[in-house]
Amino acid sequence: MKPAFYFKATVIILIFFGSLYSCRNGSGKKSGEAGGEAQSEAVRGTGADNFTVPGHEEGTIDMSLFPTAVLNVHYVADDNQSHLLDIIYPFYGRPPFKTIVLFHGGGWTSGDKQSASLAPLLQATTQGYAVVSVNYRLAGEVAWPGPLHDAKAAIRFLRANSDKYRIDTEKIVVWGLSSGAHLATMLAATNDSPGFEDLSMGNPGMSSSVQGVVSWYGVSDITTLSDEGTKVVNRFMGFDVRSGDNRSSEASPAGLITKKFPPILLVHGSDDQIIPYGQSVEMQKKINETTGSDIAELKIIEGAGHDDPDIKTTENMADNLNFVDRILYDGSNPHRGTNYITFRFIK
Repeated sequence: MKPAFYFKATVIILIFFGSLYSCRNGSGKKSGEAGGEAQSEAVRGTGADNFTVPGHEEGTIDMSLFPTAVLNVHYVADDNQSHLLDIIYPFYGRPPFKTIVLFHGGGWTSGDKQSASLAPLLQATTQGYAVVSVNYRLAGEVAWPGPLHDAKAAIRFLRANSDKYRIDTEKIVVWGLSSGAHLATMLAATNDSPGFEDLSMGNPGMSSSVQGVVSWYGVSDITTLSDEGTKVVNRFMGFDVRSGDNRSSEASPAGLITKKFPPILLVHGSDDQIIPYGQSVEMQKKINETTGSDIAELKIIEGAGHDDPDIKTTENMADNLNFVDRILYDGSNPHRGTNYITFRFIK
Protein backbone atom coordinates (compact mmCIF):
# COMPACT_ATOMS: atom_id res chain seq x y z
CA MET A 1 0.00 0.00 0.00
CA LYS A 2 2.87 2.42 0.64
CA PRO A 3 3.99 2.68 -3.03
CA ALA A 4 0.42 3.53 -4.06
CA PHE A 5 0.21 6.17 -1.34
CA TYR A 6 3.49 7.77 -2.43
CA PHE A 7 2.35 7.70 -6.07
CA LYS A 8 -0.92 9.46 -5.21
CA ALA A 9 0.88 12.06 -3.09
CA THR A 10 3.32 12.75 -5.93
CA VAL A 11 0.48 13.17 -8.42
CA ILE A 12 -1.28 15.62 -6.08
CA ILE A 13 1.90 17.68 -5.67
CA LEU A 14 2.52 17.74 -9.42
CA ILE A 15 -1.05 18.81 -10.11
CA PHE A 16 -0.75 21.61 -7.54
CA PHE A 17 2.45 23.00 -9.00
CA GLY A 18 1.19 22.48 -12.53
CA SER A 19 -1.90 24.55 -11.79
CA LEU A 20 0.27 27.25 -10.21
CA TYR A 21 2.52 27.34 -13.27
CA SER A 22 -0.46 27.48 -15.64
CA CYS A 23 -1.30 30.86 -14.14
CA ARG A 24 1.96 32.25 -15.45
CA ASN A 25 3.17 33.02 -18.91
CA GLY A 26 6.51 31.97 -20.31
CA SER A 27 8.42 34.84 -18.74
CA GLY A 28 7.35 33.91 -15.23
CA LYS A 29 4.67 36.58 -15.05
CA LYS A 30 1.30 35.48 -13.78
CA SER A 31 -1.51 36.50 -16.09
CA GLY A 32 -4.52 34.26 -15.97
CA GLU A 33 -5.86 33.68 -12.47
CA ALA A 34 -6.87 37.17 -11.52
CA GLY A 35 -5.97 39.61 -14.20
CA GLY A 36 -6.92 38.16 -17.56
CA GLU A 37 -4.45 37.94 -20.42
CA ALA A 38 -1.20 39.78 -20.03
CA GLN A 39 -1.08 42.97 -22.05
CA SER A 40 1.93 44.07 -24.05
CA GLU A 41 3.91 46.73 -22.21
CA ALA A 42 3.98 50.25 -23.57
CA VAL A 43 7.30 51.75 -24.56
CA ARG A 44 7.72 54.43 -21.92
CA GLY A 45 10.72 56.52 -21.01
CA THR A 46 12.53 54.72 -18.21
CA GLY A 47 14.88 57.52 -17.26
CA ALA A 48 15.93 57.75 -13.64
CA ASP A 49 13.01 58.18 -11.28
CA ASN A 50 13.98 61.66 -10.33
CA PHE A 51 14.60 65.06 -11.87
CA THR A 52 17.46 63.74 -14.03
CA VAL A 53 20.27 63.27 -11.55
CA PRO A 54 23.57 62.80 -13.44
CA GLY A 55 25.05 59.33 -13.12
CA HIS A 56 21.76 57.60 -12.30
CA GLU A 57 21.21 55.17 -15.15
CA GLU A 58 17.91 53.34 -15.30
CA GLY A 59 16.65 49.98 -16.45
CA THR A 60 13.68 47.82 -15.56
CA ILE A 61 13.24 45.16 -12.91
CA ASP A 62 13.34 41.51 -13.96
CA MET A 63 9.81 40.64 -12.86
CA SER A 64 10.40 36.89 -13.16
CA LEU A 65 11.98 37.16 -9.70
CA PHE A 66 8.50 37.24 -8.18
CA PRO A 67 6.78 33.84 -7.87
CA THR A 68 3.28 35.28 -8.21
CA ALA A 69 2.32 38.52 -9.92
CA VAL A 70 -0.42 39.85 -12.16
CA LEU A 71 1.14 42.21 -14.67
CA ASN A 72 -0.20 44.86 -17.03
CA VAL A 73 -3.73 45.10 -15.69
CA HIS A 74 -5.85 47.89 -17.17
CA TYR A 75 -7.34 49.96 -14.36
CA VAL A 76 -9.27 52.13 -16.82
CA ALA A 77 -11.41 50.62 -19.58
CA ASP A 78 -9.28 51.89 -22.44
CA ASP A 79 -6.23 50.81 -24.44
CA ASN A 80 -3.91 53.41 -22.97
CA GLN A 81 -0.65 51.78 -21.88
CA SER A 82 -0.32 54.48 -19.23
CA HIS A 83 -3.36 53.02 -17.49
CA LEU A 84 -1.69 49.76 -16.47
CA LEU A 85 -0.71 48.44 -13.07
CA ASP A 86 1.16 45.43 -11.72
CA ILE A 87 0.13 43.46 -8.64
CA ILE A 88 3.07 41.66 -7.02
CA TYR A 89 2.08 39.24 -4.29
CA PRO A 90 4.07 38.65 -1.09
CA PHE A 91 6.36 35.70 -0.58
CA TYR A 92 4.68 35.01 2.77
CA GLY A 93 1.17 35.28 4.15
CA ARG A 94 -2.40 34.44 3.26
CA PRO A 95 -4.98 36.46 1.33
CA PRO A 96 -6.39 38.99 1.52
CA PHE A 97 -2.97 40.65 1.49
CA LYS A 98 -2.16 44.01 3.05
CA THR A 99 -1.44 46.38 0.18
CA ILE A 100 1.03 49.14 -0.65
CA VAL A 101 0.50 51.14 -3.84
CA LEU A 102 3.60 52.58 -5.56
CA PHE A 103 4.01 55.58 -7.84
CA HIS A 104 7.28 55.90 -9.75
CA GLY A 105 9.13 59.16 -10.18
CA GLY A 106 10.65 60.72 -13.27
CA GLY A 107 9.83 64.42 -13.07
CA TRP A 108 6.35 63.79 -14.52
CA THR A 109 8.08 63.17 -17.87
CA SER A 110 9.43 59.61 -17.66
CA GLY A 111 9.51 56.47 -15.54
CA ASP A 112 7.58 53.23 -15.43
CA LYS A 113 5.92 50.90 -12.93
CA GLN A 114 8.83 48.46 -13.39
CA SER A 115 11.60 51.07 -13.22
CA ALA A 116 14.76 49.86 -11.50
CA SER A 117 14.55 52.73 -9.01
CA LEU A 118 11.48 51.04 -7.49
CA ALA A 119 13.40 47.90 -6.57
CA PRO A 120 14.03 48.84 -2.92
CA LEU A 121 10.31 49.36 -2.42
CA LEU A 122 9.48 45.94 -3.84
CA GLN A 123 11.36 44.42 -0.91
CA ALA A 124 8.03 44.90 0.86
CA THR A 125 6.88 41.69 -0.88
CA THR A 126 9.31 39.80 1.38
CA GLN A 127 7.66 41.35 4.43
CA GLY A 128 4.04 40.23 3.96
CA TYR A 129 2.82 42.98 1.64
CA ALA A 130 1.24 42.89 -1.79
CA VAL A 131 2.70 45.74 -3.83
CA VAL A 132 0.77 47.42 -6.63
CA SER A 133 2.92 49.50 -8.98
CA VAL A 134 1.01 51.99 -11.10
CA ASN A 135 1.67 53.69 -14.42
CA TYR A 136 0.05 57.06 -15.00
CA ARG A 137 -0.05 59.55 -17.86
CA LEU A 138 3.04 61.70 -18.23
CA ALA A 139 3.82 65.16 -19.58
CA GLY A 140 3.28 65.32 -23.31
CA GLU A 141 0.23 63.08 -23.03
CA VAL A 142 -1.79 65.00 -20.47
CA ALA A 143 -1.56 68.11 -18.32
CA TRP A 144 -2.25 68.35 -14.63
CA PRO A 145 -4.49 67.15 -12.97
CA GLY A 146 -4.58 64.18 -15.35
CA PRO A 147 -2.02 62.12 -13.37
CA LEU A 148 -3.98 62.69 -10.15
CA HIS A 149 -7.16 61.51 -11.87
CA ASP A 150 -5.23 58.39 -12.93
CA ALA A 151 -3.99 57.73 -9.41
CA LYS A 152 -7.47 58.05 -7.95
CA ALA A 153 -8.90 55.81 -10.68
CA ALA A 154 -6.28 53.16 -9.80
CA ILE A 155 -7.25 53.23 -6.11
CA ARG A 156 -10.96 52.96 -6.96
CA PHE A 157 -10.21 50.06 -9.32
CA LEU A 158 -8.31 48.17 -6.64
CA ARG A 159 -11.14 48.56 -4.15
CA ALA A 160 -13.72 47.47 -6.72
CA ASN A 161 -11.67 44.36 -7.53
CA SER A 162 -10.23 43.52 -4.12
CA ASP A 163 -11.89 40.10 -3.95
CA LYS A 164 -10.77 39.22 -7.48
CA TYR A 165 -7.16 40.10 -6.76
CA ARG A 166 -7.15 38.83 -3.15
CA ILE A 167 -5.99 42.11 -1.62
CA ASP A 168 -7.10 43.95 1.50
CA THR A 169 -8.08 47.48 0.49
CA GLU A 170 -9.85 48.57 3.65
CA LYS A 171 -6.67 50.49 4.39
CA ILE A 172 -4.20 51.43 1.66
CA VAL A 173 -0.76 52.99 2.05
CA VAL A 174 0.64 54.82 -0.98
CA TRP A 175 4.37 55.22 -1.50
CA GLY A 176 6.10 57.42 -4.05
CA LEU A 177 9.49 58.70 -5.14
CA SER A 178 10.10 62.31 -6.15
CA SER A 179 7.29 63.33 -8.53
CA GLY A 180 5.60 60.03 -7.67
CA ALA A 181 5.72 61.08 -4.02
CA HIS A 182 4.02 64.33 -5.07
CA LEU A 183 1.24 62.23 -6.57
CA ALA A 184 0.97 59.99 -3.50
CA THR A 185 0.82 63.01 -1.19
CA MET A 186 -1.78 64.69 -3.41
CA LEU A 187 -3.95 61.61 -2.98
CA ALA A 188 -3.75 62.05 0.78
CA ALA A 189 -4.34 65.80 0.66
CA THR A 190 -7.49 65.34 -1.45
CA ASN A 191 -9.10 62.49 0.51
CA ASP A 192 -12.89 62.78 0.20
CA SER A 193 -12.60 65.73 -2.21
CA PRO A 194 -14.90 65.04 -5.21
CA GLY A 195 -13.56 68.02 -7.16
CA PHE A 196 -10.25 66.21 -7.68
CA GLU A 197 -11.84 63.05 -9.14
CA ASP A 198 -12.68 62.08 -12.70
CA LEU A 199 -15.33 59.47 -12.03
CA SER A 200 -15.83 58.84 -15.74
CA MET A 201 -12.62 56.77 -15.54
CA GLY A 202 -14.51 54.02 -13.75
CA ASN A 203 -15.77 52.61 -10.45
CA PRO A 204 -17.49 55.82 -9.33
CA GLY A 205 -19.01 54.14 -6.29
CA MET A 206 -15.64 53.29 -4.74
CA SER A 207 -13.49 55.48 -2.50
CA SER A 208 -10.09 56.76 -3.61
CA SER A 209 -9.11 57.69 -0.07
CA VAL A 210 -5.77 56.49 1.28
CA GLN A 211 -4.90 55.78 4.89
CA GLY A 212 -1.17 56.40 4.87
CA VAL A 213 1.72 57.81 2.80
CA VAL A 214 5.45 57.29 2.52
CA SER A 215 7.11 60.11 0.59
CA TRP A 216 10.68 59.70 -0.59
CA TYR A 217 12.17 63.11 -1.47
CA GLY A 218 8.75 64.24 -2.66
CA VAL A 219 7.44 67.54 -3.96
CA SER A 220 5.05 69.18 -1.52
CA ASP A 221 5.11 72.73 -2.91
CA ILE A 222 5.68 73.19 -6.64
CA THR A 223 6.45 76.90 -6.15
CA THR A 224 9.60 76.44 -4.06
CA LEU A 225 11.61 73.95 -6.11
CA SER A 226 15.15 74.60 -7.26
CA ASP A 227 15.53 76.50 -10.54
CA GLU A 228 16.17 73.21 -12.30
CA GLY A 229 13.10 71.60 -10.77
CA THR A 230 10.97 74.65 -11.58
CA LYS A 231 11.85 74.36 -15.27
CA VAL A 232 10.59 70.78 -15.27
CA VAL A 233 7.35 71.53 -13.43
CA ASN A 234 6.65 74.62 -15.58
CA ARG A 235 6.78 72.48 -18.72
CA PHE A 236 4.44 69.96 -17.15
CA MET A 237 1.95 72.39 -15.67
CA GLY A 238 1.94 74.67 -18.71
CA PHE A 239 2.43 77.90 -16.76
CA ASP A 240 4.96 79.61 -14.51
CA VAL A 241 4.37 78.07 -11.09
CA ARG A 242 6.13 80.99 -9.38
CA SER A 243 3.79 83.58 -10.91
CA GLY A 244 1.20 83.45 -8.15
CA ASP A 245 -1.29 81.52 -10.29
CA ASN A 246 -3.95 79.85 -8.11
CA ARG A 247 -3.39 76.61 -9.99
CA SER A 248 -0.05 76.26 -8.21
CA SER A 249 -1.70 75.89 -4.80
CA GLU A 250 -4.22 73.39 -6.21
CA ALA A 251 -1.32 71.24 -7.41
CA SER A 252 0.69 71.51 -4.18
CA PRO A 253 -0.11 69.13 -1.30
CA ALA A 254 1.14 71.71 1.19
CA GLY A 255 -1.68 74.03 0.17
CA LEU A 256 -4.41 71.42 0.52
CA ILE A 257 -3.87 69.99 3.99
CA THR A 258 -7.04 69.42 6.02
CA LYS A 259 -7.87 67.67 9.28
CA LYS A 260 -8.55 64.53 7.20
CA PHE A 261 -4.91 64.18 6.22
CA PRO A 262 -3.70 60.64 7.05
CA PRO A 263 -0.41 59.61 8.69
CA ILE A 264 2.65 60.29 6.53
CA LEU A 265 6.36 59.51 6.68
CA LEU A 266 8.52 62.04 4.86
CA VAL A 267 12.03 60.87 3.94
CA HIS A 268 14.45 63.38 2.43
CA GLY A 269 18.17 63.91 1.94
CA SER A 270 19.69 67.01 3.52
CA ASP A 271 21.76 67.69 0.38
CA ASP A 272 18.92 67.42 -2.15
CA GLN A 273 19.68 70.07 -4.78
CA ILE A 274 16.49 69.52 -6.79
CA ILE A 275 13.70 69.28 -4.24
CA PRO A 276 14.95 71.10 -1.13
CA TYR A 277 14.57 69.06 2.03
CA GLY A 278 13.02 72.14 3.63
CA GLN A 279 9.86 71.23 1.72
CA SER A 280 9.47 68.11 3.82
CA VAL A 281 10.31 70.01 6.99
CA GLU A 282 7.56 72.53 6.28
CA MET A 283 5.15 69.80 5.19
CA GLN A 284 5.54 67.97 8.48
CA LYS A 285 4.96 71.17 10.42
CA LYS A 286 1.83 72.13 8.47
CA ILE A 287 0.27 68.67 8.70
CA ASN A 288 0.76 68.37 12.43
CA GLU A 289 -0.48 71.89 13.07
CA THR A 290 -3.58 71.47 10.88
CA THR A 291 -4.56 68.04 12.17
CA GLY A 292 -3.66 68.83 15.77
CA SER A 293 -1.80 65.55 16.00
CA ASP A 294 1.74 64.33 15.38
CA ILE A 295 0.74 62.16 12.42
CA ALA A 296 3.52 63.45 10.15
CA GLU A 297 6.94 61.93 10.75
CA LEU A 298 10.15 63.23 9.20
CA LYS A 299 13.38 61.34 8.54
CA ILE A 300 16.28 63.39 7.21
CA ILE A 301 19.17 61.41 5.69
CA GLU A 302 22.22 63.55 6.40
CA GLY A 303 24.37 64.32 3.36
CA ALA A 304 22.06 62.49 0.94
CA GLY A 305 21.09 64.04 -2.36
CA HIS A 306 18.11 63.48 -4.61
CA ASP A 307 17.47 59.81 -5.42
CA ASP A 308 20.45 58.99 -3.24
CA PRO A 309 21.53 55.36 -2.64
CA ASP A 310 21.70 56.13 1.08
CA ILE A 311 17.91 56.52 1.05
CA LYS A 312 17.41 53.26 -0.81
CA THR A 313 19.25 50.98 1.59
CA THR A 314 17.65 47.84 2.96
CA GLU A 315 18.07 49.30 6.45
CA ASN A 316 16.07 52.42 5.59
CA MET A 317 13.46 50.39 3.76
CA ALA A 318 13.00 48.15 6.80
CA ASP A 319 12.74 51.20 9.06
CA ASN A 320 10.14 52.80 6.79
CA LEU A 321 8.11 49.59 6.80
CA ASN A 322 7.81 49.91 10.58
CA PHE A 323 5.70 52.99 9.85
CA VAL A 324 3.56 51.07 7.35
CA ASP A 325 3.19 48.18 9.82
CA ARG A 326 1.58 50.53 12.33
CA ILE A 327 -1.11 51.45 9.81
CA LEU A 328 -1.81 48.16 8.06
CA TYR A 329 -0.88 45.61 10.74
CA ASP A 330 -1.64 47.66 13.85
CA GLY A 331 2.08 47.54 14.56
CA SER A 332 2.35 43.74 14.68
CA ASN A 333 3.39 42.31 11.31
CA PRO A 334 4.10 38.56 11.70
CA HIS A 335 5.91 38.42 8.35
CA ARG A 336 8.81 40.74 9.07
CA GLY A 337 12.20 39.14 8.59
CA THR A 338 15.64 39.52 7.03
CA ASN A 339 15.20 37.54 3.82
CA TYR A 340 15.43 40.06 0.99
CA ILE A 341 15.50 39.87 -2.79
CA THR A 342 18.65 40.17 -4.85
CA PHE A 343 17.37 42.03 -7.87
CA ARG A 344 18.19 41.58 -11.53
CA PHE A 345 17.68 44.36 -14.03
CA ILE A 346 17.03 44.57 -17.74
CA LYS A 347 18.79 47.40 -19.52
